Amino acid sequence: MEKKQETDAFLSDIVKQKEDLTGMLIYFLERMNNIYGVNEVSMLLADCFRDDRIEPCLMKLIQEPRWKHKNGTFLYALGCYTNDPKYLYFLIDLLFKYEKYSDGEIAMSGFGMIVNLQPPLDSKEITRALRRVRRETKKKGSNEEYHRKLVDSLLIYLEEQREITKFYNRFKPRINALVRKA
Repeated sequence: MEKKQETDAFLSDIVKQKEDLTGMLIYFLERMNNIYGVNEVSMLLADCFRDDRIEPCLMKLIQEPRWKHKNGTFLYALGCYTNDPKYLYFLIDLLFKYEKYSDGEIAMSGFGMIVNLQPPLDSKEITRALRRVRRETKKKGSNEEYHRKLVDSLLIYLEEQREITKFYNRFKPRINALVRKA
């Protein structure tokens, strides 16, 4: 029994230290103006830590004006950290907002994250995202060919996700019944 208590105390101390370190790193991210340092800390958090505070911090950094045109690493770190389908609309919107600056970093990270979202996606979110992409069919980007390819690729992806969601939904009643029996 003594060994278990010793181990539990040790592990509890490690968890506390990890939480403290995560808080310090997030504090650093929110206040630092050095892009190199912020990028390094973002990747450290994504690679080495799991904490509910990291995701909102990265989302905030992606959208912060001071990091405009420098936020690709934050998006990449968010992609390493999560593949939550709740980001579908945000990512699609981000792709179109940064399209005219298409140095590739936002496009590659954003599109990669979209493709790696954990299925099934929510059918309402798919519909919302489809509306957003279809609005873009009426516009022309600064690079018309790139814009058309981006729109076409997203439309194909979203239509396929709609089919995948329908497939998953066929099994929900069976799964729910099994869960209730257990």
